[in-house]
Amino acid sequence: MIIMNKYKVNNMKKFKRFMFITILLISILAFTFIMTLNAYSKDIPQFDYVNVKEGDTLWSIASLYTDNREIREIIYEISIVNDIHNASIYPGDIIKIPLH
Repeated sequence: MIIMNKYKVNNMKKFKRFMFITILLISILAFTFIMTLNAYSKDIPQFDYVNVKEGDTLWSIASLYTDNREIREIIYEISIVNDIHNASIYPGDIIKIPLH
């Protein structure tokens, strides 16, 4: 068999093995490249910062950020992100609100 009028294949079995390994390596490299792109394109958490005023509660602040989700879930997320254990916030505190 002659390839591109330049190379003569003497052993067809070795040539097929070479082609198989070459295609396999190219496929693995392509798969690795695609998976690496997916790994780096994950969402980076984004936050909104709120300055707590007199009379504000977690419930009132979380109600401003409801987007068809249960308000208790939002309060829980705010508590986790800000390390709030007893739901006490004070005027002048700055709290992070996770955005989705």
